[in-house]
Amino acid sequence: MTGRPGEIGERIQDLTVRFGAEIMRSLQRYNELLQQFASGELDEAAARQAYVRFLRDESARYFRSVADVGTGYYNALLELTSIYNPPFFEQAFGRGRPQQQQSPSGPQTGLIELRGSLGDEAVSSFRVDNTSNDSEEISFVVSEFTGAPGTAPFRPPLSLRPPRFVLEPSQSQLVTVCLPLVADVFVPNQHYTAVLTTHKRDTFGMTINVFVSAPPSVSVRKAPIEESSE
Repeated sequence: MTGRPGEIGERIQDLTVRFGAEIMRSLQRYNELLQQFASGELDEAAARQAYVRFLRDESARYFRSVADVGTGYYNALLELTSIYNPPFFEQAFGRGRPQQQQSPSGPQTGLIELRGSLGDEAVSSFRVDNTSNDSEEISFVVSEFTGAPGTAPFRPPLSLRPPRFVLEPSQSQLVTVCLPLVADVFVPNQHYTAVLTTHKRDTFGMTINVFVSAPPSVSVRKAPIEESSE
């Protein structure tokens, strides 16, 4: 079952395209759900049920897709081992050539912390600066959130304000991050993480840390019952 190197490369490319198409289909379904809620087609209760159903269905599809793509990549790599000798892999992984010196100015990194009680909205902010001599168009991409071991990746209704903008030279913009801590999505006393990628001339990523606490308990005091005098 050994194929030509070109055929194996085409198979790997096809696997990558299929995986990307699955992600785009999931994002399209998520956007359709948001539009239905924004247009009033779904009330809050129906939107909550639809969102939970979306997470359940898409999580299952995601893990199936990862398993299929991972198996395909592994099989393709095994076929390559029957074509090339070990020096090929030494060269491919940089063992047979001197490593290039990395630039001291690596990608920017940062940290965004979102804290709140279950049912509240966690809010934080960060600033984007344009230190270049040209205008820059700024946009963002948020990865899936991960939680405790065994928790499937998911996409909560996080919003960025503004979601995209243009900065002139020496300008800056404050960006607000808002995350509703929905009870059907988050669990109290759990830690969640994601990556927020800022796309500009120098793309950089920031880690989002979410800390969810239990809602404060409300004590109800009963009013004393007055005895009626006859």
